[in-house]
Amino acid sequence: MPVYNEPSARTVLDTLSYGTEVNIIEVRPEGGAHPLFTYQSDTVAKAYTHPSKWVLIEFGNRQRGYVLNTYLLGFPTNLTARMIDYFSQLSAIVEERNENKTERFCSRNSYTYKNGIRYTYTDLGPCEACGHGVTEISLPGWTLQQAFVFITNFDTELWNMDGKSIGSYLELVGAIEVKESYPGQLQWEHIHDLVTLTETEDGVEVQIDTIL
Repeated sequence: MPVYNEPSARTVLDTLSYGTEVNIIEVRPEGGAHPLFTYQSDTVAKAYTHPSKWVLIEFGNRQRGYVLNTYLLGFPTNLTARMIDYFSQLSAIVEERNENKTERFCSRNSYTYKNGIRYTYTDLGPCEACGHGVTEISLPGWTLQQAFVFITNFDTELWNMDGKSIGSYLELVGAIEVKESYPGQLQWEHIHDLVTLTETEDGVEVQIDTIL
């Protein structure tokens, strides 16, 4: 994320990687619709925008600069490799269920957190082999923008289908489909995953359908 020396996208002062902690000094009244990504609508490329404000932050060795709050999340830095462990950083687990093989799935593991987040992974088989799995996450109080930034930046170590390291999740995102009318929905393909984010009255529902 670029850091600017004034509240305008002119001179870049520095760049910040995902997970960098910053202190917010001031939220400026200036802002506008900032594009999160572009997508194809019929034959026209459109920008999916999010209302953004310029924010004066302090980072690093007491450096100061301005960023757009589009990519800021008010959550702790991720210190884990698994989402279930990261959600434990945010809130305690209040219920854990582990289900064995049934006619419908090979196994299912679910976690409910005190703050209302729910995480479920269902292994659809074939059993004892890499196959088809579905991850479902309920994020109460989250917005589509927050869920998009979180999902596309969570993994710090990424590989393509050939096992080669890639620098950004978005490098290998296929066409993004967007439904902007309520309930809003974003959907895209990423290597083995079909990811769907759906807006609800309470927050966002995430589904990651993985076929290996």
